[in-house]
Amino acid sequence: MSSFHNPLVVCLLCAVVSAGAAADQATARQRTQQLIIQFKSSGEVHIQSVRADQMLPDIALPDGRGLKFLRRFESRSAVVQLPESLSLSEAEHLAQQLEARPDIAAVVPNKRFSPALVPNDPQYLPGADAVNDPGQWHLFEDTAGINMQNGWDRSTGTAGVVIAVVDTGIIPHPDLNQARILPGYDFVSDTSADHDAVPGRDGDPTDPGDWAEPGDDCYANDSGKDRSSWHGLSIAGVIAAESDNARDIAGINFRAQVLPLRVLGTCGGLLSDVADAIRWAVGIEVAGVAQLNPNPARVINLSLSGDGPCSSVEQSAIDTAVSRGAVVVVSAGNEGGDVRNYSPANCRNVIVVGAIARDGRKAGYANAGDAVDVAAPGGDTPNPSDPLNPPNGILTLSNFGLTTAGDDALAVIQGTSFSAAQVSGVVSLMLAVNSALTPVLVEDLIKATARAFPDASCGPGRCGTGVVDAAAALAGAADPPAVLGSRVSTDSGAGSGGGGGGCALATTHASRFDPALFMLLLGLWWLARSPLRRSRS
Repeated sequence: MSSFHNPLVVCLLCAVVSAGAAADQATARQRTQQLIIQFKSSGEVHIQSVRADQMLPDIALPDGRGLKFLRRFESRSAVVQLPESLSLSEAEHLAQQLEARPDIAAVVPNKRFSPALVPNDPQYLPGADAVNDPGQWHLFEDTAGINMQNGWDRSTGTAGVVIAVVDTGIIPHPDLNQARILPGYDFVSDTSADHDAVPGRDGDPTDPGDWAEPGDDCYANDSGKDRSSWHGLSIAGVIAAESDNARDIAGINFRAQVLPLRVLGTCGGLLSDVADAIRWAVGIEVAGVAQLNPNPARVINLSLSGDGPCSSVEQSAIDTAVSRGAVVVVSAGNEGGDVRNYSPANCRNVIVVGAIARDGRKAGYANAGDAVDVAAPGGDTPNPSDPLNPPNGILTLSNFGLTTAGDDALAVIQGTSFSAAQVSGVVSLMLAVNSALTPVLVEDLIKATARAFPDASCGPGRCGTGVVDAAAALAGAADPPAVLGSRVSTDSGAGSGGGGGGCALATTHASRFDPALFMLLLGLWWLARSPLRRSRS
């Protein structure tokens, strides 16, 4: 029986995980062992004669333990030490209990501040001409950026999260740590579209280039292209370029591992190859592929687009991945039309990402419509030219090779492909903060924490709920009920257009994670349980 049909067990499981695991995984910045207590006039006697490191007289916690006096703070106030470190939410809950005393005016957790992280990668910040040399504006600018610097203060990632990049494959780059690139697979089955030394599928996901030979007719009114895109490398760069290493650019996730899966070659790729890659990414056996993937992905990035409705083949592969706990992120596509006419963006159980330009307007090329979940920067070249919004794009890793790989490069590229890659990076950080998040919780949090669109060209029913906000999304991942309240859903994965019921989640900030109960409930849960082409850059 699928977990979709056992809401009682899943609700119990999420109640334990959400309140306990997220609190236990809080970083030092998100914990405290001190309170600031402001006494009323009648309560000032508590600190008149007490010395440092002595216990406050006549004040105890609800469990009977005392509070150690550290120092005075302003008039009638004191900084005190708790018996143990608590998450900020637990400390706030305790503060509310102490404020019920008639001799206490207010209690505030003595939280910790730290400098906002600015990576030292030389291309991260703008140059002297910030208009024409904006650096990685998509990560930090107020108008259209994703608030990544404040997000990094909460998490820069963990090696335990695997991100599958289903694309043209991968090539080395000095700003991409090869130790973080997992053994992937080449799923291109069409030998006429495969430029590598082993035509057809093989265990090497290296991108040999996706240029088209002269005379190739890839699509109607499109006679091919004379240079390779290195699209998979560029997507991986947005997500996971080596950060804070004093070189080139900063990737969103400093530590996650990338699983490169090659599905796109000359003239794009086949639906069957993409579907097989999605299944293999989460550890499912695929016919004709000898090995299983030993590193199942928690995030799958699909920066590709095809015409027509979502087929049963696509939907089945996506549903399988989501049922395994993977979050599937999809670009809305670059055809400038209604997203419902393009797959896999019109499939269920995916996070669909549209694109905005640097000035906050909807990117002219980006597909739109009510199937878009959220937007992220994609850049745009205004037509006609707009001096207030010069040509801009997403700075990422690339290669100078026209056909086969040449010298390493950086490139400024536009498209919903790179908007989706940013959301995949943020999702991977959310899972680093709280690995217990389900795909549907991730989507709910991404949408609920998005900030308002800066321009009226994106509104309800066009570009999603707003612009992704990394800092708010990571804060929500640490404490989902604080963002979603009774809307916290527990389905294994209802995404865009997806079904599933869910249940209200009752929790308390003071609850703690019980590993034995978690394993018991987890066991009960398991017992209960068209041809595609790359989004044009």
